[in-house]
Amino acid sequence: MEEMRSMFSHPAVLFLWIQSSSGWMHPKCQIYDSSEDLEHFPTWICSHIPHHAERYTAACQDVTAIEEDLLGLPPNINTLCISMTHGENRSMSLGFFSQFQDLEYLYIDGCFTQILPSGNSHLLNLQHMYLIDKWGTGSGCCDCHIGPHTFIDLVKLCDLTIQGYRLTAMSPDVFHGIPLLQSLIIIEPCVDDLSEILCRIMTIKSLIELKIVAPEIQSINQSNCSILITNESMKPVFNNLAFSDFSFGEITHIEEDALAWLQNLTMLTGVFSQEVLLDLPLSGIKQIQDFSCSGINVIDIESICNVVFLLSIKKIFVNNFNTSSLSMSSVELCTGLEYMYLSGLGSVHPSPHLKWNFISSLKNLNQLDIDFLRDKNPEICSFQKQPITWLTKLTLLINIQILFAKQFICLVKLQYLDLTQNLISNIEDFAFLGLTNLESLDITSNNITQINANTFYGLHSLTWLDLRNNPLIHNIEAMSFTHLMSLRQVFLGQVHNPLTEPVIKLNLTLIFGGILSQLTHLYISSAMRPMQLTIGILGQTVG
Repeated sequence: MEEMRSMFSHPAVLFLWIQSSSGWMHPKCQIYDSSEDLEHFPTWICSHIPHHAERYTAACQDVTAIEEDLLGLPPNINTLCISMTHGENRSMSLGFFSQFQDLEYLYIDGCFTQILPSGNSHLLNLQHMYLIDKWGTGSGCCDCHIGPHTFIDLVKLCDLTIQGYRLTAMSPDVFHGIPLLQSLIIIEPCVDDLSEILCRIMTIKSLIELKIVAPEIQSINQSNCSILITNESMKPVFNNLAFSDFSFGEITHIEEDALAWLQNLTMLTGVFSQEVLLDLPLSGIKQIQDFSCSGINVIDIESICNVVFLLSIKKIFVNNFNTSSLSMSSVELCTGLEYMYLSGLGSVHPSPHLKWNFISSLKNLNQLDIDFLRDKNPEICSFQKQPITWLTKLTLLINIQILFAKQFICLVKLQYLDLTQNLISNIEDFAFLGLTNLESLDITSNNITQINANTFYGLHSLTWLDLRNNPLIHNIEAMSFTHLMSLRQVFLGQVHNPLTEPVIKLNLTLIFGGILSQLTHLYISSAMRPMQLTIGILGQTVG
């Protein structure tokens, strides 16, 4: 209290506190001293940047000239987010921001004719900088000239993101000399040659994380960087790189050893033909952790698994594959996979009945997602004589209509089952029998109209059950949930009764029995209709 009294006893301090509590009076900017205040500011420009208590954030909009429009901002700003007006703006000097001694985060959305270095004015605390041109995304790039060593005076800069800026408008040594840069993200640089990126970043020795999103790159060729055209070109350039994420567009050609300078990739995303896909292991890459592949034409699973085996891939995301090629034998080389996402989205060919026995070959697979395919009656366990002990998470979006008894009985270690947005209208008794380890069951957005006493029989470990967005869910038989002894969170969604009944009545004790007292969340909605919930001998009517 003494400290607070002494603070308010000074009239100047009292004035500043009043101003900061409601935002500083500035024609272009609003300033906040907490993340809670910033949440009420109607702008997206600071939404993804972390905010700290007792730090100042300035959010500025409709800025046309930074040095003129941002005059008068307090010097103790920690985070500065700037949204420029649409259209080409004049040049910007980084030296302007040196007046903010505490500045750690600088986010600028806009395009400039050029960006000038800070000169003798060091930004001593700037750690994170984002240069974004969202207006140019998809319709053109920002042709901003950035000269050599522009960022060399940013002595603490560790995180740099550049999006929508044409990389060829920047000097080849634009990133040289940044002493502590660890994370670099380059998105939509408007280049079709990977060398234009590599030659500018390969001297950043401190780099730990690298992300490149370059949809215009279609051919992955040997680098023409002079420093790499030696006998040492086969050695990796980034010795400390721990995370690397490359995303390209439609890849039409991969040259041998074109990626030997990198060798290991955390994530690779691209669109491939089957022929080009098989050239990927010849690129010099030794290992890819996550691989996202969309097919120009339909790709056989066997070809994908060949690449998985050669590059030690752990997770795959596959769109537009040949579903008829899915079998136990076709996925033998995928045995090292831990995660598999298969989608038929974009395929012009109808999906045949899936051969679910392929799961038996994938002994390391713990998560399987199958989306946008069609199998109204998935025979997941009918082929399996032995229980599947490796799969723990399963997501199916395949237009299922009926869940039959013992449908999942072989998945004895399953913990998470997501059946959202199918066409399920009927769940037979004992459909989930055998799922003794299941903890989460999501059946939202289906056509379920009836819950019986044995619908969820056997789900002894279930803690989360979501039934929202199903019609006529009020048809819940007595004692339907009483045996779910681990249940904690239940989402029944909006209940429906015939319009001839003025009040929706639901006896919770009859449905849940003794487990009602252990629930931490019970979500029920009646929209605008009155609802009477009965608990024990008590009734309560809510609107």
